[in-house]
This record gives sequence, structure tokens and C-alpha cells, in this order.
Amino acid sequence: MLISLAALGLAAAQPAAAGTLGEIRMHLFYQETGRLSPDISPPASFAGFNIGIGEGDAEERADDLLVVVEIRSNGEQFIETPLRLLARGGEGNGVLGERRWETVGTGENGRAYLPLYLRGVGCAGNINVTATFGRATRTETLTLDCGE
Repeated sequence: MLISLAALGLAAAQPAAAGTLGEIRMHLFYQETGRLSPDISPPASFAGFNIGIGEGDAEERADDLLVVVEIRSNGEQFIETPLRLLARGGEGNGVLGERRWETVGTGENGRAYLPLYLRGVGCAGNINVTATFGRATRTETLTLDCGE
């Protein structure tokens, strides 16, 4: 009986499981209507060629990109795990944007969606977006090229 009570005490003293890194989504910002595109991140089939003039698979002119990373948990939680979003691209893989959160709060549905807005990336070439949440890392690559 003592072992069972001790085991219960240890289980109750342990903190709730930290959140997990979910998917990375990418959406074009359409300049003519102010709409966001559907998610164009892989594995979506998207031809990102000359999107600044509305070509490729873009529905209209777009030069900016909204990146959204999902954090999942078991219900509403305050998670003291840092999240870092880093976007690199273009020649030399320069930094296109970066954002960091020291803590993440999820809602009752156990989800939080955190954004990184990238401006002027319509001709950036390969855009590598890396989300690092604690020890978990996920990278997605999107290609936005320009030419004649």
C-alpha cells in the first residue's frame, strides 16, 4: 500500500507534459485583396515563379509571406519552453526573418499558432524556415523564384 501511495505522490508532483512542435504553414499575402493564400508549404504543390506579378500558382500579386508554426499540448497550458522561428534564403542563405518566444500559452483546444511575417521575399529563391521548440526542430523549404 505504501508503494502505491508513493507512486501516486510522484505522479502528482510531476509537471504536465510540455507541448510539442506541430506543423509549419506558409501563406502568401495578396496585395490586391489583402487575403492570405491557402497553405503553400510542402507537401502542397505550388509553383512559386514570378509571384510578384501574380504568375506561377499565385492567385494575384504577392511579395510577402506569413509563416505560422503550431504548438500542441494537452489543453490549456503555460509552457516554459522557448520557440525560435528562423527564415533564411536568397544567395548566401541570409536571414530573412527571425522571431523568438520564451514561453508559449496554448488555449483550451491545446493549440497555439505563432507567426513570422516575411516582407519582400517574392524572389528570394529557396526559403528555409526552421522552427526550434526546446529540443525539437522542424524545417520546411519553399522556393519563390523570378525570371523572364
